[in-house]
Amino acid sequence: MIRRTVCAMTLLLVTPLLAGCNEEEQARPIHLEKGVYRGPADSPLSADQVQALQQRSAGQRF
Repeated sequence: MIRRTVCAMTLLLVTPLLAGCNEEEQARPIHLEKGVYRGPADSPLSADQVQALQQRSAGQRF
């Protein structure tokens, strides 16, 4: 009886840990370089987008 309870509790505790190991997460780099972004490059903003951002940020200055 106690043995079944221990086995059931162990199974309930271990199952979520195993489910958290996704295959796509295994290829992620573990050691990152400070200040280096390794993602895809951003697309450049158009002149209209830059002007719109400048206008938005102008109202946020103190």
